[in-house]
Amino acid sequence: MIEPTLICALTGALLVVLGVPMMLRRVPPNAFYGLRVPATFKDEQVWYDANAASGRDFVLLGIFISLFAVVPPLFGWSGASHWVAWSVAIGAGSLAMTAVGWRRANRMLEAKSETKAKES
Repeated sequence: MIEPTLICALTGALLVVLGVPMMLRRVPPNAFYGLRVPATFKDEQVWYDANAASGRDFVLLGIFISLFAVVPPLFGWSGASHWVAWSVAIGAGSLAMTAVGWRRANRMLEAKSETKAKES
């Protein structure tokens, strides 16, 4: 059986790997990968800006998740309680990251629409 700490650390590393291309604006609009909310599909610039910010959030969450997988066992906290706490951390982090990204994309699209309206 694979060690739970390894699974947790690799999950965090996967988030980092997925976040870097988004952060570097290398992910074009698509239906599978990135912050896919209505605002990001309405405007390509909003897609890249919102995904760059969400990519940074992915990387930060991934680093936190990896550290939370490795550091507590070094201090004797392991077993089921650590696994449950880690699961809650990744679940809550993912939900928060999604909510923040969605609001951020909506604000970006709204700001862009207001700027266009003022220019007209």
